[in-house]
Amino acid sequence: MPPHNDLDDQGIALLMESATPRERRAVLRRRRHRPSSPRDARLTQLVVSLLFLAGGIGALLEHLDAHTSTSTVAAYLALIALCAVSAELSRRGRTRISFWLLCTGMIALGLTTPFLL
Repeated sequence: MPPHNDLDDQGIALLMESATPRERRAVLRRRRHRPSSPRDARLTQLVVSLLFLAGGIGALLEHLDAHTSTSTVAAYLALIALCAVSAELSRRGRTRISFWLLCTGMIALGLTTPFLL
């Protein structure tokens, strides 16, 4: 039985037709536990960044409506900019930098939010 890493989806389908039940289970088990590809990582990081971006815009609109201080508005604008930069970095394939930038930015925002409100 050839290793599944060298096969595309069509090759896996052909292999599954001619395989014994034991071989089918082995292929499915290996396929289920395969590591994610760099494309999957980029897409996941992009989606997370865009979700935080949408949340930051929503929070900014909520705080603008409540007439809060300018430092709070500036913090949420910085969050929105951070999420936009993170989304762009992940789109260009810099997922590790994007991940650490987003993590440190969210931690910093979480630590400074009690002082801003």
